[in-house]
Amino acid sequence: MEHALNNHSRKTWAPWAGGWTSVIVFVIAISALRLIYLIWLSPYTLAEDEAHYWEWSRHLDWSYYSKGPGVAWVIAAATSAFGNVEWSVRLPAIIAAGVGSIASALTARAVFEDRRSGFVAAVLYQCVPPFSVLGIIMTIDGPYLASWAVACYTAVMAAKTAKPRWLVATGLALAVGFLFKYTIVLLAIGLIIAAIAGRKLVRFPVWAWLCATAAFGLGLVPVLIWNAEHDWVTVHHLLGHLGISGGDLPATQGKGGWHYSPLWTLEYLAMLLLVGPVGVLGNIAAIKYWKTSPGVRVLVVASLPILVFYLLVTFVAEAEGNWALGGFVALVPLAAGIVPGALDRNYIPIRAPWRLSLVTGLGTLLLLPSLPILATSQYFGQWIPVHRLTGLREVAAAAEEHLEALRQQTWLEPFLIAEHYGRTSQLAFYVTGHPVVYAAGSLTPAGRRSQYDLWPETDLRNPATIKSLTGRPALIFGGKRKFWLEAFDRVEDIGPLPGEPKSNRTTYLGYGFHGFPEPAP
Repeated sequence: MEHALNNHSRKTWAPWAGGWTSVIVFVIAISALRLIYLIWLSPYTLAEDEAHYWEWSRHLDWSYYSKGPGVAWVIAAATSAFGNVEWSVRLPAIIAAGVGSIASALTARAVFEDRRSGFVAAVLYQCVPPFSVLGIIMTIDGPYLASWAVACYTAVMAAKTAKPRWLVATGLALAVGFLFKYTIVLLAIGLIIAAIAGRKLVRFPVWAWLCATAAFGLGLVPVLIWNAEHDWVTVHHLLGHLGISGGDLPATQGKGGWHYSPLWTLEYLAMLLLVGPVGVLGNIAAIKYWKTSPGVRVLVVASLPILVFYLLVTFVAEAEGNWALGGFVALVPLAAGIVPGALDRNYIPIRAPWRLSLVTGLGTLLLLPSLPILATSQYFGQWIPVHRLTGLREVAAAAEEHLEALRQQTWLEPFLIAEHYGRTSQLAFYVTGHPVVYAAGSLTPAGRRSQYDLWPETDLRNPATIKSLTGRPALIFGGKRKFWLEAFDRVEDIGPLPGEPKSNRTTYLGYGFHGFPEPAP
């Protein structure tokens, strides 16, 4: 073992936590609770991104407009097995959270001598608020964080054992993570820095490094091939996030000079607090064992590039809350390493954040189930707009009624179209029969493209698609009436449909579709 936390001649806290049974039972229990909730109790409809990734899963490909193919592949696997229902779309999120807990437990046991740290790590992974939420909401981040956790474990084992197979396993873990989110490249950079600084990993033979690099390359190949065939649209998308020239949004850092708001940096630093008290424990452990534990140094150094990179990004653009989540992963096994011994001694400076972590984790776990109850309260109801998370079923039912009315009125087959890709995807999921729905966002002034613009059957610039829709009526969601009049002979505003989650999003009836004019550059 690399490092002994303490001489545990008499363990007074949770001796049962030293075996793997406790870890496995905990992961199975929390996964089962989430699955039961999603199947029978959850009122929440798919969020826009969840529905959009489900749409991807109906068009399996090597990659997609803004992300790699991993999220589509796992959703396709789940829905193929269990059908196109909400809980099956979210099933991979539950599995990913379990994998993250187990990988964190493995890492803690590899770094610290006290085997109880494995159980603590499995629990603490579920106590980081964003990680807990991602255990029930299906986005790219849950599987990405799980891949990050696995890569941390294999890297620690590579440093500890000097066996090439662990180096290759690290490359494979990074490859899987890249299929979900490209920023796992920053973890690869961090691990290389740790290898150079620690000198242990550098002693691996050249062939081992080549095999590890090739393993990582497996994750890049499908993304690169697809982008080469699609004019590198993902690169343009990423540049658009940063407001750089060449992106799919108007550049903000061009002729007008450098634009910066100190709030961007302050908001990013505030977002780092989302890790909660687990971050306090992790930082204490990092400081305490930095000099004596190579495993601790690997975890700390590997986390720095993503945290520093997005700090620098805030000087040119506003960062989003989930961008730096990977930097939190290594804090979990670090935090777990100092908890068992401190609880043996009843050491308050560690015991307090440990208990607060449990309270935070339990509160986050119960947050979504409790919101509908709190929404009925006369004190909290006005502050909790649950209808924004539950209204799509009602919207879809009302949409079907309007479609039937249009069908009877015009004797033509109507179609659904929305300004935003997210609502487009939600309608495709919730309207009976999962129809083809069209997204017109890229045709709006300064609009941004989406995956819908790359599929021929939904591309509103495709002459074949335009021809198939010409003359037909439509039920339209969002946008300005003036914009829709460019594509329809007549447009009537009928207001928001019942259950509409967004109060500012109205609905229109469109008659006589004739196609959109090409927007000005």
